[in-house]
Amino acid sequence: MSNRSPITAETIMAVARENAGHPLAPERAASYVAALEPILGMMDGIRALPLKDVEPAPVFRPIEVTRHDK
Repeated sequence: MSNRSPITAETIMAVARENAGHPLAPERAASYVAALEPILGMMDGIRALPLKDVEPAPVFRPIEVTRHDK
């Protein structure tokens, strides 16, 4: 499927520190891992679909849902 390495809290902390100048506590970095890893897993699943030769190219666009409260 994918040959990417899983995200770790250490990776999140290093990126925050080096690229954003914003050090993170390990607990907070771990919460980001818990949020990001499932998203990247879904992206791996989409990349694995046989969509390369589909014409026209598929476009994924979020649908905005509006609620009308009474």
